[in-house]
Amino acid sequence: MGKRPLEIAAGDVTIGDPSIKGAHITQTGYGNFQTALLPRKALLRACPNAEDLIARSISGANPITSMFLRYYDLAHAHADKLAPAELDAVSQHLFDLSVLMIGARGDVAEEARLRGLAAARFEAIKADILAQLDKAALSLSDLAATHRISPRTIQLLFEKAGITYSGFVLEQRLLRAERLLRNPGLRSRKIIEIAHLAGFHDVSYFHRAFRRRFGATPDDVRKLAGEAE
Repeated sequence: MGKRPLEIAAGDVTIGDPSIKGAHITQTGYGNFQTALLPRKALLRACPNAEDLIARSISGANPITSMFLRYYDLAHAHADKLAPAELDAVSQHLFDLSVLMIGARGDVAEEARLRGLAAARFEAIKADILAQLDKAALSLSDLAATHRISPRTIQLLFEKAGITYSGFVLEQRLLRAERLLRNPGLRSRKIIEIAHLAGFHDVSYFHRAFRRRFGATPDDVRKLAGEAE
């Protein structure tokens, strides 16, 4: 970056300014890097010290940096499915995480925490839940420990979104079961196996919850899917 060289370790972050004469990136023969473009004026309004951090390493071990990187990956994976207003919200959340990572203070930092950090944390928690749906013992306390927050904080994030934690888990498990039942490749699997794959180990409860949600039994859904082929 100009005359200031920097070696960035795997997982770390740095700020670059392409307007600086002589700015360039040399990549090693393996791995990859990702770039997020931030509006300069808005960044300097939020973090007047941002230019002091150009070409300096920001540790990926920092919890805010780790959250930024996880949310970046989620945004990148789902961007093509989002409406314009949703993309604007995601962009704002990434910007909020950026200014917290760089070191915003005072009212700017508080606003970023309430908006961007909360949204990014909520999406990361939901992603972790979806990755563990098949585990009957999916634990709120374990999830809280992983994200270094209290179980009550997780419950409040879901309540703010208009649903309970347990309601979200149940809904996602039922949706997964419904998708598995419609999958032709799983037609030979027993209903009890499908229930287990979706995280239900009480099969009677699964049947009751499934019928209440879809207005049909698991067998009915599977038969209708087969007839529609």
